[in-house]
Amino acid sequence: MSADPMMLQFTQAPPMQSNEKVWGLLPENGEDEIEDMHFFLVAQQEAQVVNDGSEVQVLDDAQLNCPVIELLGPRGALTFACNVPHRYLGIHMRHLHKFLTIEVDVVDSSQKYRKFHLSTRRSIATVTDEVCEMPMMMQSDDWQLVMLDLQDMCARAYGTDYESMAQVKINATCRVAKVYMADALYSDAEMPAHLRAVKPEKIAGKMEYNLDGATGRNF
Repeated sequence: MSADPMMLQFTQAPPMQSNEKVWGLLPENGEDEIEDMHFFLVAQQEAQVVNDGSEVQVLDDAQLNCPVIELLGPRGALTFACNVPHRYLGIHMRHLHKFLTIEVDVVDSSQKYRKFHLSTRRSIATVTDEVCEMPMMMQSDDWQLVMLDLQDMCARAYGTDYESMAQVKINATCRVAKVYMADALYSDAEMPAHLRAVKPEKIAGKMEYNLDGATGRNF
């Protein structure tokens, strides 16, 4: 199937500055309130379209002692459109004992849009020309730093190189404190102040994704 229909789904965001080693998506900077950020306002409005119990709200997390976003219900989601070449996607999050999904849309070296759909509901990986569906295993009920290597995912699923991020969508049910792109793996002390884990000792576990044994494509 041609990739052209997928290209119509995205509005290209302005490119980031090339000298930025870390690109903050949540929060965008250390100054603005989360409630005033455009992506949050859009997510909140979309959650309220249908009265189905969906919520996108800011609350103070007792463990982190800082504002975080809580996503509940079938329409509870955060969407970030971006045009970032950095290979690592970091998400500081906590799942709430229910299923959750992360959808990542990228452009690879074949100039095609690829979607990676990670879910705690899945147990096996499947790959088509446009979508790679992957199991996501959360190893702890505490706050965790999810770190996705987009270059590794493109290479293993499609035999291509990662070029840039187009969009990332985080779906309920979970709490989210930080979302960022990075050109390398940095320690917490090396991160910009507004993207550091407030209490690093509270990052009790890590998330794993699994492409081994994926059906639909040979690796």
